[in-house]
Amino acid sequence: MKKATLHKVTAIGMIAALTASQSAVVFAEEGDSSDKITLTFAFDEGVGTPTEEAIKAFNESQDEIEVQSYHLPQDANNLHDDFVNKMVAGDTSVDLMALDVVYIAEFASAGWIEALDDLYTEDELSAYLDGTVEGAKYDGTLYAAPWFTNASALFYRTDVLEDLGITEVPTTYQGWIDVYEKLAKDSGIDYAFCYQGAQSEALVCNWVEFLASFGASVLDEDGKPVCDSKEAVEATQLMADYIGKYAPEGTTTYTETESQQVFQEGKALTCRTWSGTWNTFNDPEQSDVAGNVGMTMLPVYKEGDISHSCLGGLDLAVNSNIDDKQKEAAKTFIKWMTSEEEEKAFCLSSSQPPTVKAVYTDADVLEQVPFYKDFYSIIENGKGRPSSPDYSLLSDAIQRNVHAALTKEESAEDALKALQEEAEQLQ
Repeated sequence: MKKATLHKVTAIGMIAALTASQSAVVFAEEGDSSDKITLTFAFDEGVGTPTEEAIKAFNESQDEIEVQSYHLPQDANNLHDDFVNKMVAGDTSVDLMALDVVYIAEFASAGWIEALDDLYTEDELSAYLDGTVEGAKYDGTLYAAPWFTNASALFYRTDVLEDLGITEVPTTYQGWIDVYEKLAKDSGIDYAFCYQGAQSEALVCNWVEFLASFGASVLDEDGKPVCDSKEAVEATQLMADYIGKYAPEGTTTYTETESQQVFQEGKALTCRTWSGTWNTFNDPEQSDVAGNVGMTMLPVYKEGDISHSCLGGLDLAVNSNIDDKQKEAAKTFIKWMTSEEEEKAFCLSSSQPPTVKAVYTDADVLEQVPFYKDFYSIIENGKGRPSSPDYSLLSDAIQRNVHAALTKEESAEDALKALQEEAEQLQ
């Protein structure tokens, strides 16, 4: 299938897929807002509560702009498809979007989001992590504002290591398996690992990490697909082999929510998920293992290899379809949301890693999330998902084919061969 045809089919499929039940608008408290500019800000439920707190604080800080919320489920595919449908249709019901960093190139190249080069000075941009600024650009132009970044990490049971007299945290997959196999049968811990293998964007992130551990990647330095390399096949096979043996059988249906629940219930020794989950795992009202949770870098296959986490996060983007008055108001809100003061407040509320460098050395933040003192090394060694204007198509191909390998519907070799063919069609 030709590239243009793929675009056409995908757009039609996305428009057909959206239903009104997938989203909900949450309106601010009623009041006299006749003279105010009203903005609608769309984001996913994964950051629902802290974002609502931020919106409330902004609305109370001034009397010219009223921001309302448009909630979407915590699913990157759903979020992407909802936004694509709106942009293709020229919809203006949403003014601002919290957009996954991997979609900036796609939306910018299509002309769906507003350029933001005039929003920050160079000095102001220098306060943000370099990688988050570069990730918010397309063809050298800033099209989004870095809101919060993210990197995956390995959460683990500190009490288990202490009970076993283990003083050094394992760094390899085998090291964690060795710890797991020392546990008594009545320990209540059924699995060494918990990760995400559902046919979703979460699977893509996990797979990229397994690839990195084997020195493999999706694209080479020239941007050419290398999905079916020997190392990629070995990494995929390992990811599949752990399921049902050291990870739950249901892993092939797990996104972050399901895998995190297994860990929160005390059934897994470790859980691979986003670093921003720290607060949830250590909240006694949500987690049975609160107070007994540590966070470290992802394991590697061989001792001495460098750990590579998948980088993520959300950027703030402005719908290019709205009028100039709305655009200027949206930029005002974005500038406020990405200020150092608000980045700190959001980090304390959500434990999501900030994009402003100074927040990582803030005493209040380090007291609540001590792991962030070492977070720079994770960011520096992190691996992004492949950057491409056609990312959604490539991601879909990865999800389908790698999931087939994890469920044993196809061998790892055959699944990646099919993926390679699809990826080459997108070139």
